[in-house]
Amino acid sequence: MTRNLGRRLGAAVAVAAIATLGLAACAGPGATGSSGSPKERGVLNVTSVSAPSTLNPAASGNGSDAVYQQLAYAPLIQIDSEGALVPGLAEKWGYEGEGNTTFSLTLRDGLKFADGTPLDGAAVAASLNYFAKNATGPAAAAFSTLSAAADGAKGVTITSSVANPVIADLVSTRFLGGNIISPAGLASPDALGTKTFGAGAYVLDSDQSLSGDHYTFVPNKNYYDQKGIHFDKVVVKVVTNPSSAIQAMKTGQIDAVAGDSTTVKSARDAGLTVLNAPSSWTGAFVLDTAGEVTPALGKVEVRQAMNYAIDRAAIAKAVFGEFASPVQQPNDPGFDAFDEKLEGTYDLDLAKARSLLADAGYPDGFTVTWAYPTYEPQTAKVVQAMASQLSEIGIKAELHGAANITELITMLTSKENSLWSLQWGGQSQFANTKQVWLAGSQVNPFGHVAPGLDAAFQKYSEASVDDRDATAQAVERILVENAVSIPVAKVDTIYYHVADLKGVALQKTGEINNVIYWSR
Repeated sequence: MTRNLGRRLGAAVAVAAIATLGLAACAGPGATGSSGSPKERGVLNVTSVSAPSTLNPAASGNGSDAVYQQLAYAPLIQIDSEGALVPGLAEKWGYEGEGNTTFSLTLRDGLKFADGTPLDGAAVAASLNYFAKNATGPAAAAFSTLSAAADGAKGVTITSSVANPVIADLVSTRFLGGNIISPAGLASPDALGTKTFGAGAYVLDSDQSLSGDHYTFVPNKNYYDQKGIHFDKVVVKVVTNPSSAIQAMKTGQIDAVAGDSTTVKSARDAGLTVLNAPSSWTGAFVLDTAGEVTPALGKVEVRQAMNYAIDRAAIAKAVFGEFASPVQQPNDPGFDAFDEKLEGTYDLDLAKARSLLADAGYPDGFTVTWAYPTYEPQTAKVVQAMASQLSEIGIKAELHGAANITELITMLTSKENSLWSLQWGGQSQFANTKQVWLAGSQVNPFGHVAPGLDAAFQKYSEASVDDRDATAQAVERILVENAVSIPVAKVDTIYYHVADLKGVALQKTGEINNVIYWSR
């Protein structure tokens, strides 16, 4: 299943920011699935759609790599099954003063890395500073503004050169920065790609692994929460085809796997438990909002007309069935930016769309160039349906298909396409705006910024925790009113697991909770 592709794109182009496999967030220690004293409970077999690109947290994309990271590295801050931040390696955290530039953490007592060396403030600061200088995956740009220093054995202070309201997210499992690397790992950076140097519940056993095929993790005897180790072995098997994975589940070879709308019936017929929740949105980014390539798009009325012309409900049902629903803003429920009041802004209204086009000086429509991923079949269907509906108000789309992510990024940066599509993962307003909407954002090749956005984003960046949602939604209103995108549907993560596997849950953001908190 395609999911949280904002983060996967971020890894590809070093953007600050979710993923083909939805193992992207986790519950806190002792959460769902935790029980009494540790027991040997056999092998847990899970899947990934690909072998890890690297095991180095600083270079890893939080997509199909996430499961490998979660097993071997404990984060400073965990995320529970409801999406709330809960203690991980750190037991307390928070901003100091105003402006969101100084953030402190207090570590648990007696922490150790898997190799037995102490995990203290100095080790955490060294790992964070390594990440800030070397990150190429999710949150790279956001982390580049941070520096860390130890405050005694248990304290760490993170300083940001710019206002940053999501430092807690950055040092959680959501963005990997809190996956603390041991001194031995930092001293051997080349080895970080193939071995694990963390403090997580498990360690990679290379002798029981076969690169590209399966990766075996065994318990870490120095893990701080031994009650959270529920299996004597976790095997991550690389399975690229969801249908093949379901067949393997039927024969007991696999316990859990990400699915998609085309395999749900097979999963249900096999008696598997099916979970689903919105986690990403699909539609189009309007890149050329200043009208450099397509002059008509420089008029906000034209961009609004395009939004009014889309029958979102029809497209969502036709492409995704029961696993998507209409959305009119570029984000998903569960994140600070999502505002229910914005739903209904662009309900289908062809008469209004035609009127706006006429008022803008384009009564007969115009032609727009549009890049989209042919390698994502469902996204391709969405784009083709949108193009057909836009033709009803005279807008002709020249569709340029990309066969892979590299080609799609080339189409993005070439400034030859005015619209661009990729299924995009929901995330914080900070991550989204940094990635997409500001002048230097990688998904904003033309560099045009909606009126009022910079000031609203600065206010959000400096906001207190209590004001974060309200200021994030103020940014969202600017994006929607200026029609800088054409959102169509919020799309579900779909996940399957065998009936006797307990503790598997989807967060309100659609992310699967951490595999280490599952049990039998």
